[in-house]
Amino acid sequence: ATAVILAFSPKFGALVFTVPNGVIGGATMVLYGLIGILGVRIWMEAKVDFTDPVNLTVAAAALVAGIGNLTLTIGSVELGGIAWGSIGILVAYPIMRYLAKFRTSSNR
Repeated sequence: ATAVILAFSPKFGALVFTVPNGVIGGATMVLYGLIGILGVRIWMEAKVDFTDPVNLTVAAAALVAGIGNLTLTIGSVELGGIAWGSIGILVAYPIMRYLAKFRTSSNR
């Protein structure tokens, strides 16, 4: 809420513009790193089994899409890396889990 209120203050906006680009870039890098580590922490606390190839493959593909900023533009709609990573997990996980059932049953 505080950030939204400060966004409407021209003096605060002018103060932010005095910060050098390198400082903003460094702060952004740390912020994205913290977000990524918090995601890994959530996975660890939930005891996600990364020895399972389905979990590992889906997580790896989503992370690479997000970190690599995979972008797709369709008309005026642009999907960035975070959107692709989220879509990747939501779509790929159920499909791969379904296919893994067939692979397991055919090996028996």
